[in-house]
Order: sequence, then C-alpha cells, then structure tokens
Amino acid sequence: MGNDFHTLDLGDEPEGINAPSASEWSFGEGNLVRCSFSTNKVIKMGMGANARKHESRIYWFVEQIDHDLFEARKINKKNVPSGDAETITMQKLVNEFTPQLTYYEDVILPAMEELEDIIDQGDEYREDGRLYSAEMEYGRALAIEAKNVRALFGLGLIFASRKELQRTRELLADLVKVKAAFDGKNQHLFNEFGISLRKAGLFSEATIYYRRGLDFVKDDENLYYNLARAHYEEGNWDGCLEGLIMSHRLNPGLEVARNLFHLIVSMADDERLLHHYDKPPIPAKVANRARQILSVETGKLALDEGPVVFDSQRGRARSGERLAPPPESVTTDDFNDDQ
Repeated sequence: MGNDFHTLDLGDEPEGINAPSASEWSFGEGNLVRCSFSTNKVIKMGMGANARKHESRIYWFVEQIDHDLFEARKINKKNVPSGDAETITMQKLVNEFTPQLTYYEDVILPAMEELEDIIDQGDEYREDGRLYSAEMEYGRALAIEAKNVRALFGLGLIFASRKELQRTRELLADLVKVKAAFDGKNQHLFNEFGISLRKAGLFSEATIYYRRGLDFVKDDENLYYNLARAHYEEGNWDGCLEGLIMSHRLNPGLEVARNLFHLIVSMADDERLLHHYDKPPIPAKVANRARQILSVETGKLALDEGPVVFDSQRGRARSGERLAPPPESVTTDDFNDDQ
C-alpha cells in the first residue's frame, strides 16, 4: 500500500483469519455498526527457493449505511479515516474483515474526536470573524486528514469572504476531486459555500456547488432557489427559470421564489430595470412562463436571500440579504421591497 495509510508487516504467511463475531462489533446510533476492522493482504516476494510470503495488514473504519451495506475508509497514519469510501456487503465484511474494537476505542475514536474538536474550533473562530485563527485550525485539521471536507469548506468560505479568488479556485479544484459521501448531515456545506461563491462574484462556480448539494438532497426548495439566484446573477435566464420552477413545485408558498418570478416579469416589462440590475434581455419564453406561474399568485413581495441556517433535523438549507431596491424612478407596483 502507499505511504499515506497505516500498514503493518506481519512477516510470513499467517496462521489464518477467523470470521468476526457481531458481538465484537461496536454499534453507533440506531444500533448500526460503527467500528474499526482490519484486512490482510498476502504479498509474494522472490522466486523459487527464495520465495517468501509477507502479509500486510490494513486498518479500516467501517460504518453501516443500510441493512446489508457498509462503507469502509482506510485509516491513515494519524489514526483517522481518510480517502474515499468503499461500499461493501455484509458477506464481504464477515468473510474478509476482522474487528479491532480495542484499537477503535483506544486509538481511532479519540483521534476522530480530536479532529472534530479542531474543526469545531475553526468553525467557531470563522463565525466570530476571527478568520486568521480559523484558517490556522483548518490547517491543523488538514495536516491530520488531507482531504477533510469540513476543513476544506471552511477554508473555502474564508477565501471567498476575503475575495481571494485565486486561492478560492485552487481550493475548489481540490474539493471537486473529493468523493467523500455526504449522508444528509453535510450537504448544507455546498449551499453555504455556494452563497459565499456568489457573493465573491464566482457565479458559475456557485452553481456547481448548488448542484452538488442537490445530488444529495433532491427535495430542498431552498437549494433550488439559491441555484436559480446564482443563474440570475450571471444572466442565465434559462437556468434561473429551471431552478425557480423546481423550487416552486416543491413549495409553491416559498416567498423568495415568487419574488424572483415577480422581478423577472417586471424586468421583461421595463427595460430600465434591466439596466439598473445590469442584466441581459429576458427571452420571451422565460417571461411568459413566469407570468403563467404568477397568474394564480397574489401579494407584492421582495426578492430575498440571506444567511443560511441549517436545520440538522430536517437536513435542509434555508434562504432567508436583500437585493438593493430599484431606484424610485423605476419602482413599480409589481416589485416592492419590504425591507
């Protein structure tokens, strides 16, 4: 194996591996398996009379994701899970993996908890505006796990907020390569990062991360709205309309989506608004579709999107900074700002 992962040379051919007993496994929330295991790989060296067999032991962190499915990630030299997860079946787990409960409880679990504490501290510093201190903590985390998604996102939020566009793009390239699974707890990071990218003027990059978030949760009207808002900023009316329609289908009562429909219609009817918001002409099909959707809507609402609050119980992002209102000379009854 490569130097990035914890391996142990056990010498000559092993005496044999016994199948693990479920009683030796550690269980997490919902009585799902969450423990460390090991596998052995026999390596033949030399030829003829000089041939020898060596065994390399690899340690894994295994989590159950379904009745008969598990995700296994290799343990690195810092004793934390690292790299992409491999999906394995119960049969493969029982036949090829040996539980290492003591190693999990005495070494891996404390190392994982320490890593989480470092990232939590980084998040706290970032939220308090102590960006240099936050960057230091995220750097500590990445020294433990080079592709830790939370730490990478935290750094990305810092770089984007400081308008350090080159560093943001470099970090984006790293994040795109990460294939770590998002189990419903972390997809809000894509939404939060997308908003930061939009505010930094990286509109196309923002749409990438909203769509990545939608890969993991497909019924979040706020993610679709934020995707539409990013397309609005880059003047992509087809993409904007697509995101708005999906958001509207999931929640016809979402005010911010209706506000953006209203603004589309208002700008289609008044070119002064297009100039004010520096937007390209709106295709007739987009404007007509927006009018159709609004035909059953009432109320005078304001275009709105703001700081994201993540509801961990629902696993959803919320939208909730307003766009500057149009100048008084072009204010219409169809577009009011209620700030």
